[in-house]
Amino acid sequence: MVNQTGYTAEGDVVQAARDYVREGDTITNHIYPKPSGDGDDDNEPSESGSGSGAAVKNSGIGLGGVAAIAVVGYILLGGREPFPTQSDPFPAGVQAEAVAAATSSWLDNCAASQSASFANCPQSIVETSGDASNVHWSFYGNPVEGAVIRYSANESRFDVLGTVIVSADYTVSKQARSVVTPMTYWAKVSWSDGKLDVQQVAKHSAIGDPQVIKQDPKQAWEPTAEKLKNGFARCVKGAGSAMPPGCPEWKPPSGSEKVKWSLKGDPLLTARASFDPKFGVYHVTGTYGLSARYMWLGTTKTENRTSNYEALIAPTVSGPVVLQIEDTV
Repeated sequence: MVNQTGYTAEGDVVQAARDYVREGDTITNHIYPKPSGDGDDDNEPSESGSGSGAAVKNSGIGLGGVAAIAVVGYILLGGREPFPTQSDPFPAGVQAEAVAAATSSWLDNCAASQSASFANCPQSIVETSGDASNVHWSFYGNPVEGAVIRYSANESRFDVLGTVIVSADYTVSKQARSVVTPMTYWAKVSWSDGKLDVQQVAKHSAIGDPQVIKQDPKQAWEPTAEKLKNGFARCVKGAGSAMPPGCPEWKPPSGSEKVKWSLKGDPLLTARASFDPKFGVYHVTGTYGLSARYMWLGTTKTENRTSNYEALIAPTVSGPVVLQIEDTV
């Protein structure tokens, strides 16, 4: 069913939005007030830069040169259509918050899908070893916070550029899988007969895209550390011949039996967190120790390992959520 919303307002960048938390099989949207304070700069390498138009103009390159640069960039990036650089005035009575709300509602539908690839949604699961089943999606990082919204009068359409962390839990050949993907999306929302109608939300990346910057909620370290500690405990408790999804991928040699895992030391002893303003999540880096005791070719062996890790943690109104823990080189 087409989702139509008749909200109204005006603006270019939305800084207030919704947070998403999966509770069982239900996606719940938590509305919260617009954060205060100055935004942080996006220090991570982004999919594109901003301000390139001004730089080209100041270099003295004419319109033909600008067009040539745009075409070259378009080809180098595999033909990705760039997000609009300009916006026409919004239709009378239409506000940016309403466009964001319509986009948010559509993303709710996408997150509620149990398909590996849902029409007109940005997420998909690509598997070469079999078909994905028992699919559950979760969206994190305030998908419409900081979204850039522009309007085309000729097309009677709003374009929304935003970012989201997409988490997928699913099964392939009776094996549990988990994939976490930071994603930039482009939503196309038509304006017709006084209604906003989301036509499509697609994954996107192109040169010249504007930056999406989210506010740091400045969640306290203690609950984050507790959730991360529980995350490591879950990895060890749920491990068999290998770690469960969302945990470090280290495992004993093939053919090992009766594997018993245990943590060595405190993985939070030197842990440090940094906020990612592009995707609205925390990156926690630290060091952990792990021991695996197992039977291999009739002999009992013990293998110890110490490795650096990076954990991806999403702040939500219900508290931090550990999305994944990975080894780092």
